[in-house]
Amino acid sequence: MEDDKGVVARFVIGKSSNREDSLDKGIDTENSQSNDFLVLEDCVEAPEETPKKAKLFFAYAAEKWDAEFYAKVNDDIYVNIDALAAALVAHLDKPRIYIGCMKSGEVFSEQGQKWYEPDWWKFGDKKSYFRHASSEMYVISQALAKFISINRYILRTYAHDDVSAGSWFIGLDVKHVDDSKFCCSSWSSGAICAGV
Repeated sequence: MEDDKGVVARFVIGKSSNREDSLDKGIDTENSQSNDFLVLEDCVEAPEETPKKAKLFFAYAAEKWDAEFYAKVNDDIYVNIDALAAALVAHLDKPRIYIGCMKSGEVFSEQGQKWYEPDWWKFGDKKSYFRHASSEMYVISQALAKFISINRYILRTYAHDDVSAGSWFIGLDVKHVDDSKFCCSSWSSGAICAGV
């Protein structure tokens, strides 16, 4: 895919909480054969680490690969690479772009709720998130990935990676593109992604 389509795809994972255990060694062995993992050394593989993992992925990708766009995709999402490439071509002239299935919604303030946000009080009296792309899949331009890379040590993360990414761009001069083809919850004609 890298040579044919110019697309680099990697499974992005953190290290085991028990460094260098059998899980880490198993990934290292598989990766030496397939080269399809990107192991983030400064991230522990755990659900609560997904916002940090997204930030470190974009920072690493911007430093490693010179690309027009970088996409974050959940591991249970199927992506039509040709449809994705065709959709992105229309945005090559926009240097600071954030594309996805945009949403906003309730901020859950009760501990124990599935989508609990410990910093819920920072989102105002209506307790509603700002517009941000769904975590299933979103794409950012090279300039935004470089912004994340340069500022990774001061960019705040929240409980969820999609909200965290949205917060990094809210105060910048960024073109937000709400594209239903990036809504992965159901496969439809012309869709770019679908849940597996």
